[in-house]
Amino acid sequence: MNKELINLETFRVRLNKQGVDYVCDTTLPDISASISFMGPFSGKTVVWDMTLLVTECGEKPYIEIKQGCDGVFPVKIGLAVPVIDQPVIKKTIIMMRNYKRLALGRIVFGDMHT
Repeated sequence: MNKELINLETFRVRLNKQGVDYVCDTTLPDISASISFMGPFSGKTVVWDMTLLVTECGEKPYIEIKQGCDGVFPVKIGLAVPVIDQPVIKKTIIMMRNYKRLALGRIVFGDMHT
């Protein structure tokens, strides 16, 4: 995680100052990316410290959420896509913000292309 992500409020100020919805610390496209954004979790707004990965051949897509601290939660997401780019990041952020059953631990999904 970027060391500037101290807590929810400092991150909110950073996003507003930069006029962006998320921060990506990776040069795109790539097979993995580090992204931070705000979204809901357990009825509260949190900072998601997301690692977004291209899944390995045969590996099913997944979301893995770990315990957070000070409103910042690490999440690792593996997707069955050829590359991580801005459209994939934006769709993933929308999915995270809209998915109502997010919980600590690992959620494995079926093949997204069938």
